[in-house]
Amino acid sequence: MNAKHLHVVCLDVPFPADYGGAIDMFYRIQALHSLGLNLTIHAFEYGRGEQAELEKYGRVMYYKRTKSIFHLFSKRPFIVQSRMSKHLLENLSRDRDPILLEGLHTCGILEDTAIQQRMTFARMHNIEHDYYRGLTMGSTFLKRFFFRLEARKLERYESVLSKAKHVFVIKESDVVHVKQYQENTHFLPASFPPIEGRYGAVHRYALIHGNLSVSENEQAVYWILNTLHKVMDPTFPIVVAGKNPSKRLVVFCEKMNVKIISNPSEKHLYTLIQEAHIHLLHTTVPSGIKLKLLSCIHSAGHVLVNSKLVQGSGLTQFCTIADEAKEYRLHFLGLKNHEMTKEEFDQRHAYITTHFNTAANCQILLQLMENTHE
Repeated sequence: MNAKHLHVVCLDVPFPADYGGAIDMFYRIQALHSLGLNLTIHAFEYGRGEQAELEKYGRVMYYKRTKSIFHLFSKRPFIVQSRMSKHLLENLSRDRDPILLEGLHTCGILEDTAIQQRMTFARMHNIEHDYYRGLTMGSTFLKRFFFRLEARKLERYESVLSKAKHVFVIKESDVVHVKQYQENTHFLPASFPPIEGRYGAVHRYALIHGNLSVSENEQAVYWILNTLHKVMDPTFPIVVAGKNPSKRLVVFCEKMNVKIISNPSEKHLYTLIQEAHIHLLHTTVPSGIKLKLLSCIHSAGHVLVNSKLVQGSGLTQFCTIADEAKEYRLHFLGLKNHEMTKEEFDQRHAYITTHFNTAANCQILLQLMENTHE
């Protein structure tokens, strides 16, 4: 066994790092490489294409995700069954080196008895059955049926984590839940790029941002704008910015007299985040940790969220929490006339740089690998 070689099995192609899961995987790969590990990156490709950028960090191997309708009849969850790959198993079996499995999605490989003898790490991005149950809200009848079916399968399938040697969870509050399957469960915060947050003058606007092609994020925009519609003020506009908004969402924003910026450049989005007076976030889906939340907190703007978005994240102290629509409106009106102090910003900055230092956090994986090798 090569103590300095690690297989990383990614549920998706992790570059470009333009959504939460990809960000978490990509910057962990980058950190592990910087810490001296020799990586083989295995990625399921289903639309993002092969990415030369990944070759900077190790050998890259791609696998097709098979989205057959017949997978719906499998006992395995669809997100697992569609990533079962004999080719992947053959490639992993060429050595005895450790394996990092990104997401419950890729943990089907743990069913193999030979793999069970290896040093395996499973990284959980969510408590997946909770996430899928949350997706039922606002979905069509057929999607609700699929999400409910998938949630039941995912809850049953979680026991496969007992086959991994160690499990990493993204939130401290997930540790107790996962320990029922694997005692060796560890908190590993989200991997995140260095952010050059700064304290400076903010502009009078509120920002909603995210990957707008994701149903959960689109629903958040509808909820926020409908909630704040009666208190919108042209002297303090709301701006919506993000990737691939639907025509329906664009039309909705236009009717609300809200500016929507489709596919802003990385630099433009950074400026929008840094200069916003208020960041508006909302979710009906309890999930890992919203990485866009970290971007917002690393600015001089206020962050207005509901409790589901920050639960178990450790970031509640830096946000204004409002669950009911009336409460959300009142806090919005109050925050419009209050600017953050330098002391408040410094507290945020210190927390983020300490707790979300990706290279430092990834040391736990190296230590576990070295202890096993000894």
